[in-house]
Amino acid sequence: MPLPAAVRLPLSLFCLFSALSLSCVCAHADAQQDVAKGRWQGLAGMANLYLDDASAADFIEAGDNEKSQHDNYAGALAYYLTAARLDPKNAYASYQAAGSLAAMDKNKRAAEFLDQARERGFWQWVILKEDDELQHLQQDPAYQKLLQAAEKNYPAKAKDAGLAAFSIPQGKAPAAGWPVVVWLSGFGTEGSDGIDMRADLVGEKAVLVGINGTLKRDEHQFMWQQHSVAPTQKAVNAALKTLEKQTRIDRSRIALMGFSQGAEHASHLIAEYPQQYSGALLLSPGGYRIPFGETKARDKRIVIVHGAKEHESNQKLTATTQQALEPGNQVQSHEHAEGHTFQGDWRKAYPGYLKFVLNL
Repeated sequence: MPLPAAVRLPLSLFCLFSALSLSCVCAHADAQQDVAKGRWQGLAGMANLYLDDASAADFIEAGDNEKSQHDNYAGALAYYLTAARLDPKNAYASYQAAGSLAAMDKNKRAAEFLDQARERGFWQWVILKEDDELQHLQQDPAYQKLLQAAEKNYPAKAKDAGLAAFSIPQGKAPAAGWPVVVWLSGFGTEGSDGIDMRADLVGEKAVLVGINGTLKRDEHQFMWQQHSVAPTQKAVNAALKTLEKQTRIDRSRIALMGFSQGAEHASHLIAEYPQQYSGALLLSPGGYRIPFGETKARDKRIVIVHGAKEHESNQKLTATTQQALEPGNQVQSHEHAEGHTFQGDWRKAYPGYLKFVLNL
């Protein structure tokens, strides 16, 4: 039955209703597509790792990235649980799962995975003691048992802490012996793996010694002591003693080169043990803010480098380091345009700095 004339709607209004209806349908479809795309993106990483037949270590790395880049503890947990299933002997996967669960206030389940990590032979007590995700579980029996087990397991796993590797130029050593650059790498890296830099840094003019940090965090990951450089000095002395069994070295030209926490330790070594070092190249000092005492260094050649985009705390540590070492020494300061990293043209810049530091 047709509508009475008084209530008939104009054609233009019908067209408007139709357009609104179509736009609502399209918007709903777009929203569904966005949801589907988001859900796929959330699962794609896991699926791709499965398709690539990835290792447990790959899943752990993906979980770490999920936490650090997206603050997604639930997503990270999925990767860690998968790694723990893939490798029933992987204690670190269980440990990381416990950390994610604790961060989500799933303390009972977290304790279960701490027990699993202990049963699998967890040894990384250096990480455990400073893990803020587990801070509120430190009085839990599962945490205490894991800490005791990790401290017991650590020595057998950390025999390469403080270990040195050497890159010695070809040919006969100079009459006075080779100058030496001692490389102290940054937090979480492997110093002994850096000796390949010799060709770029000093060529055939000096020996490069790379030393692992004196505390081992995980496989191929080391750090230096948080509050003292005495263990670092001990590691350097041991390395030089071993080096002298292989070649002649010039004890009057031993320079330190450090990055980040390694640079912080290098700055304190030359300040506290100046009789052993002729200079230092300090790249982006960073770390645990060891306070400077009385600086004993005099007549040393020191280059301090930092990035313009570094965090304010690193900028302050660089300034503190320069202020402590400037009196009585030849100090150069250089800024590059990047952040907390080797600058892009380091192969061009650093050899000149080391030439100055070693007085070559």
